[in-house]
Amino acid sequence: MQYEQRMYARLEFAVPADGLAQAVARVHATGPRLAEDVLGCQIPIQPVAHGIGMEDLAPLLKHLRDQRRAANPLMPLSEVDPLKLDFNRIREEAREDLLRGMRQSHLVEAFYIGTLRAVEHDEVAQGFRLYYEQVRRDFPDPEDVLWQLELYVLGNGRVPPRTQRAAWVVLAHFFERCDIFDALPPGGSGPLGIPA
Repeated sequence: MQYEQRMYARLEFAVPADGLAQAVARVHATGPRLAEDVLGCQIPIQPVAHGIGMEDLAPLLKHLRDQRRAANPLMPLSEVDPLKLDFNRIREEAREDLLRGMRQSHLVEAFYIGTLRAVEHDEVAQGFRLYYEQVRRDFPDPEDVLWQLELYVLGNGRVPPRTQRAAWVVLAHFFERCDIFDALPPGGSGPLGIPA
């Protein structure tokens, strides 16, 4: 038995008089190593990592959070061939999330045109392309690839729901432009043999 386990063998857990928040703060102050020693097992803790693209995308995400409310949610979708979704094996919830994002992906284009940030738009698109290529080698399931791309935008910390929905608008925009995922080959077919 480790020293800390023997030392804290009679440790009782009770909410202290100064409140649970202060008790949690004291535990955090001691660090996870002591808690792991007392419990006798590893605590799976990941440090919060902000998205790689967060600094570059922060103004865009703010713009989308603000503009999505005013956008017409019933406007027709842009011309993305549904076979592209099939070809890339994007199904179920991930497909719904992308289609929902596509309804407002025009706001991303408007943001970059309206702020004269064409070069920045190309740089962000290049970053998505490079990261997508890296992720798809490690994650064969397209839903996992989309999850990793969402983490690329948002990081692994919790974000408000509006920010998460704005991230899917960004992903939909780069999907439509074919910066992420593959374009349907001309005259090709989807994975189910459906001709393009």
